[in-house]
Amino acid sequence: MRRAAILSLLLVLAPTAVSQTAKASLPDPVRFVIKYDIAWNVVRAVLTDLGFAIELEDRKGGRLVTRPLEYITGSLTSSELDKIASKNNTVSGSWIKAQYVVDGLLEIVSPTVTLVTVRTRIEALNRDLDGTEKWIPVESLGVLEKRILGKISVKIVGNEMQFDKKGFWNKTPQPVESGRPKPFPTRPPD
Repeated sequence: MRRAAILSLLLVLAPTAVSQTAKASLPDPVRFVIKYDIAWNVVRAVLTDLGFAIELEDRKGGRLVTRPLEYITGSLTSSELDKIASKNNTVSGSWIKAQYVVDGLLEIVSPTVTLVTVRTRIEALNRDLDGTEKWIPVESLGVLEKRILGKISVKIVGNEMQFDKKGFWNKTPQPVESGRPKPFPTRPPD
């Protein structure tokens, strides 16, 4: 009887233990109170600053697509890929490298409001046990999209967060005294 209860408990809890993988959290489109042309130039500038080469530039259609950018290569590919995407765990073999393409979509809401959406397509190169290699699409978790939208927001808002340079216990830093070390204090004669 006890074994049957334990077995049924394991059968109930097994699906929840398997589903503990990271879930995709793609960011919503961001609404900026700026003209379309300015938003277009900012999105394009951010993508080129991040090292992307623009492959498709459809200004009237509101779409920017980059060429693939290599994200990671080597022995840490699998663990680094887990940080930005969810892999298909049924694939055997080893992960060699990963790359991603950014798709920026801009929509005019009004003459002074633009909606910006960023999506990525991530692929990983998998080498099977027999040596065959295949690019496999993986599902983005939204990390890269949030990072790119954050950089776009900083450029549009125009100011980065400034931190006060406070030292220990919110005191201003004091300069270090230069010179020779002070001798040990001596006791005054009694």
